[in-house]
Amino acid sequence: MAHLEGPEYPELDRVIRLWPGPQVLLGRPIYWQEKRDGSFLRARLHDGEVVIASRHQEPPSDSFGAIFAGLPAAEKVKELLLWHSGLGGASPLGNFNFGPVIFGELLSKGKSPARVEYHDASKFVVFDIWSTKAGRFLPYPAVYSLCVHFDLACVESWALTQHSTLEDIWAQRDAMLALAQERGREGVVLKAFDGDTALYAKEKLDQPRVERVKLDTSAVHLPPLADSEVFGAIAKAQADLGVEGFREKAVAMPLIAKYTAEEMQKHLCGKPVRSFYAYYLEFLETT
Repeated sequence: MAHLEGPEYPELDRVIRLWPGPQVLLGRPIYWQEKRDGSFLRARLHDGEVVIASRHQEPPSDSFGAIFAGLPAAEKVKELLLWHSGLGGASPLGNFNFGPVIFGELLSKGKSPARVEYHDASKFVVFDIWSTKAGRFLPYPAVYSLCVHFDLACVESWALTQHSTLEDIWAQRDAMLALAQERGREGVVLKAFDGDTALYAKEKLDQPRVERVKLDTSAVHLPPLADSEVFGAIAKAQADLGVEGFREKAVAMPLIAKYTAEEMQKHLCGKPVRSFYAYYLEFLETT
């Protein structure tokens, strides 16, 4: 598997698991953004050429690379990267060269990885842009402005809030998840900016409200990993292996097991309710 060069996107956890606690969000402006259910894709420049990567591999499989390359957004991504690295002439926003790296979701035609969305056609949606010059992610208004000027789709921001109590944060979280349910989204991503620092977290519809549950610690029984997380792990394996390689059971299953185990550890969950192979077969049948 190819080594992943350049900035890696952080693994997002839940608000309750922010360090040293969710109270770090208090007083910070928080953008609440839709969480799209697609395949992670990163685009950067190398020697003047656009290089794309999946979550674990650069470049990704040929099939995923071909899907992205066939989209009108691919040329727009190239223009943004070139112009704001000082390689493509004058930018619509002026000569602001900051070495961008673009992060987004590749929404492939058909059912999404976690089965939350259905797409009539493939599409690329930007959710973050990294500034190599500043060594940090751009705040959402800057990301949105760049996407508008380069005719790129950008994730929607549903609210900008600031809270003085944790109760207010939980109430806002619940309101945003209700909106995600209404709009057919997987959940919501929180981005709290304070100067040059940023805190990221995510909340999903298939996760329990753990901050309101009193736990019996005399015995630990981990909940099963949610189906959406299993399908997300399988989609990552497909992105790495490509369509043909993914259909080879002996090749696909070890990688599926690896990525699913990583999700189990990340979400503090036990094994899913069905075998990995059963999920693999369903993914093949419905994709």
